Amino acid sequence: MVIFDFRKMVYCFAVVVFSFSCSPKNPKSTGFFTGDLKEYIVDTLYLEKDTLTKSLPPSLAYVKSNGEEYLYAFVNYRLLKYSYPGGKLLSVQEFEKEGPDGIGTWIAGHLITEDGMFFISDNKQILRTDLKGKVLDRMGLPEVGEERLSSNFNTMNGNSMTWIGSEKKLIVLDVPFVLKEPNLSYGDWIWFFDFESKEKIPTSFKYPEEYKQFLDDPELGVYSHKYVSGKHLINFPATDSLLILEGEKKFWVDGKSSEPLTFEKGKVEPQGEWMVFHPNLNSSRYKWMIHDPYRKIILRHIVLGTEERKDLKFNKTGFIILDEHLEKKGELFFTNEMFSGSGFATPQGLYLKLIPQLSDDYEGYVRIRFDL
Repeated sequence: MVIFDFRKMVYCFAVVVFSFSCSPKNPKSTGFFTGDLKEYIVDTLYLEKDTLTKSLPPSLAYVKSNGEEYLYAFVNYRLLKYSYPGGKLLSVQEFEKEGPDGIGTWIAGHLITEDGMFFISDNKQILRTDLKGKVLDRMGLPEVGEERLSSNFNTMNGNSMTWIGSEKKLIVLDVPFVLKEPNLSYGDWIWFFDFESKEKIPTSFKYPEEYKQFLDDPELGVYSHKYVSGKHLINFPATDSLLILEGEKKFWVDGKSSEPLTFEKGKVEPQGEWMVFHPNLNSSRYKWMIHDPYRKIILRHIVLGTEERKDLKFNKTGFIILDEHLEKKGELFFTNEMFSGSGFATPQGLYLKLIPQLSDDYEGYVRIRFDL
């Protein structure tokens, strides 16, 4: 009874604050639609936390196994398994840092799939484990050319690894922490790890020449990537179009926001032995992409700028929505005081984590639903 009352209280709060609609709008199948993202919220999913979990990530993994549906979250070397759509915490699996099943002391990224988990471990190797924490396979990271300066295999900036289970191949990204001038002549940013042949094969692209003006900026020099239906979608933070790699073909498609954008470079300053990067937080920037395979759409997250209310600054953000044919369908707007700009998809909808949370015992994720 206590849990029921709590959830009812949180739901009522959400309705008041965000004006959630139980009958979300559905965009028309033709034409370009625009509006407020909160008008497409259906309901809220609440996930339990145990006493060792301070916070759950914005993005979880949806897995269907033996007819049952689950959500998984990996937090501090612990894999949390939830019922779906109930949100009950079913189990917690501890992962080891060292030893024969150790996954390392520094994890630069992870991926949860129905075939197990993958980790970027200690800047040395890719590990594959089962969902019980047993290491199944290891592959070393590739060496890179001098113009790369230093590789940075990771899942930062909303990126993720991609597992192609039918081919036993994993896509891993080398994403620069900041873009340096020698990097402009480098191309091997995307790598396929073949877990059958043990080959590591690059897929190449180069930054546009105009990124010379965004060197040493931790926001405007960091690309993001999605792999959708055999296509690599490359998102540059200060470029309206998306670069598409499909086989031997390279082409650009329109991914521009309908709003005016201003790209402003940040600053770099020395502090003792360190260089400190200060991105311009007022700058517009294309951030990352979310692929919803169930509704066959791609959401390109964009930060338009900032707005100030009651001495607090918020990002004005949105999603540019494309279908899997890469045709632009709409744009929906929100601010980061409401919910996260990254999320995860299930057959029932797309989930975004709420920013205001009312309890230490649960965390809420709004379900967004629009069918093109």
